[in-house]
Amino acid sequence: MGSKKFLVWTVVAAILFFYGGFSYAGDDTSREDKKKQQIEEMQKRFEWWPSDAKPAPVKDQERAGYWWWPTEPGEKRPWGNRGYVYVYKIIFDYKEEELPPPQPQELRASLLIKKILKNVKVYFDYDKSQLRDDTVKILSAAVATLKRNPESSILITGNCDRRGSEAYNEKLGRKRADTVMEFMRENGIPEERIRIISRGKLDAVAPITDLVGMQKDRNAQFMIAEVEEIMIPYPGGAEISDATQIEEGKFLVEEEKKIEGEIQVETKQYAIQKGDTLWKIAQKELGSGHRWKYLYELNKDRIKDPNKLKAGVVITIPVE
Repeated sequence: MGSKKFLVWTVVAAILFFYGGFSYAGDDTSREDKKKQQIEEMQKRFEWWPSDAKPAPVKDQERAGYWWWPTEPGEKRPWGNRGYVYVYKIIFDYKEEELPPPQPQELRASLLIKKILKNVKVYFDYDKSQLRDDTVKILSAAVATLKRNPESSILITGNCDRRGSEAYNEKLGRKRADTVMEFMRENGIPEERIRIISRGKLDAVAPITDLVGMQKDRNAQFMIAEVEEIMIPYPGGAEISDATQIEEGKFLVEEEKKIEGEIQVETKQYAIQKGDTLWKIAQKELGSGHRWKYLYELNKDRIKDPNKLKAGVVITIPVE
């Protein structure tokens, strides 16, 4: 259905603004203790906030999230972390590719990320979906975390860099996520605890001349979290109070950790020979003459005219 788009919402309770500006005395440890105590007090004070409290969240025009300062209590159970009422993320209409186009105000399945326990990121080689050797140890540790926390769920997204079409990268991202899911299944994690969303190129931020950046874009991210499926009317908006009631979950208190696999980027030098063309070099070194523009982008500082190569000029070629 074309390029898949996700609206990722962050709902934040602006509880700290009750205190205005804080002034702390003493060392860093003292300031941290006071801050922690104030947060705990505010959490207890606003434990009554349920998901249908009114008024509804209001879009923050300057930031990415929503402010929520309800004055009327509701009847549904609270969501969030132990009554500290905010939502980390909502991935709206996550089954979009499986459903017909939405109608106005139609309820669409969305994922509510209530509590992130751990983020794991593993990297892939260009145009590949196979796990590299350096990722196995990281994924094994993630499996152990899941087994220690049987109430947690997992969300996997597979990402690509900017090269290739949107549709192709969507499929490749899905393959990368499937590879991680298969590893989890082989190591005892039930499939019903796994949800996959391919982000394609939507999260790719590196220009094609940035080899390290593109390596970072080629990843699969594995999030261990409290994940709930809720129904939100299309196009979503701020009326989150219309969502269906969420089952009360067990909130995990383990410290959030971010783990990344080793970034592997290799290049080699190539001296242009008499009679060479970028097409010929790309065909020989990268497997396809169509990638000559990629070579040119990487070596613009050394190649003045892509149609007239100068023998003896040394260019950089990525090893992929």
